[in-house]
Amino acid sequence: MYIWSNSEGAISLLFSRPVFIFFIVVLATLFITILMQNNKQLVTGLHVITIVIISLLISGLILFLEGIIVDDLNLSGDTISSYMFLIIVSLCVINSVTYSFKNKKLQ
Repeated sequence: MYIWSNSEGAISLLFSRPVFIFFIVVLATLFITILMQNNKQLVTGLHVITIVIISLLISGLILFLEGIIVDDLNLSGDTISSYMFLIIVSLCVINSVTYSFKNKKLQ
């Protein structure tokens, strides 16, 4: 069994937010880049799929591990991290749909 002190749990929860913020910034930048491209391909489908899969896997894993840490420490969950994960999921869906529609218009 893991032995955690309350300060270690608070620190580990604090360090997960910059990762979520980083993925939100990357996905927002990808969305703007998809919208700004005209005839030349700045972003390909491989780029979009790779960024979406990596961001979903890593942010989902961080949220899951954060839940395990919170459960071991008998603390309440972090709602801001949950909302950030939902923002990441929605940006991933929006980027995929926007790229597919934008790619059909370019062809």
